[in-house]
Amino acid sequence: MQDHGYYGPESVTWKISREAAILLGGARAVLMQLAHPLVAMGVSEHSDYMSDPYGRTWNTFLLGQMLTFGSSGTARSAARTINHLHKHVYGTLPAEAGAYHSGTHYTARDPELLLWVQATLIDTILLMYSLLVGPLSANEQEQYYQESKVMGRLLGLAAAHMPQTVQDLQQYVNDMVYSDRLAATPQARRLAQEVLFPPTPRFIRPLLHLHLQMTCALLPPPIRTIYGLEWGPWRQQAFDLSTLGIRTIVPHLPMSLRELPITRHFMQQGESRWRLNTEKSA
Repeated sequence: MQDHGYYGPESVTWKISREAAILLGGARAVLMQLAHPLVAMGVSEHSDYMSDPYGRTWNTFLLGQMLTFGSSGTARSAARTINHLHKHVYGTLPAEAGAYHSGTHYTARDPELLLWVQATLIDTILLMYSLLVGPLSANEQEQYYQESKVMGRLLGLAAAHMPQTVQDLQQYVNDMVYSDRLAATPQARRLAQEVLFPPTPRFIRPLLHLHLQMTCALLPPPIRTIYGLEWGPWRQQAFDLSTLGIRTIVPHLPMSLRELPITRHFMQQGESRWRLNTEKSA
């Protein structure tokens, strides 16, 4: 029998995560994660994102594909890679930021930081699917979240550290967003600039403006504020109209146009034949 890993064709995880459109929310998830001073410090000090943003993004994406769509062995291999890299990510905060004092110790294996990264990703994926693909029932959202706990456990989160229901998770994200635990540190601002404006050929640069506008629209208002990103009613109206158009078109497209070739590869084969360079990624 084909090994479909920890999810498979009948899972809500495959239904949602196979849609390439949800990747348009990637910058939203990353900027929310970096708004946590300890996460931003860990990425700034221990990741090669600033020197190789495309390589770092590709490796992160590929590991996510392996976890979600790979065979059981492929998923466990991806989790081991991530957990091994995280062992070396630790240090101290150099200056006060938000609720955290100067000298606060951080480690990537801290359940608080692992949960924030996972929660922002889940919250973003559910948002992007409903915005660009179609509605999800309350039961589907709940099932997706319960299925995501498998990945959380593989990456070091105990059941006790994860909110019980999807509503609990969304409340946790909301509480964090409106708390003093998030702040745009100098490290977060530098990384955010790289996320929003990566080095690109001149002819592609106009697309970065669209990328910025979409990310601004998707971010919760307090996160926009701490990064100093401007927004307004007319921009929101333009965004609402554009997402309505996308949501009208996407469900009528064949799946071959809605999913990426690498996603299809993992779904069909359950094994990885893609090259992965993770020596300096974290």
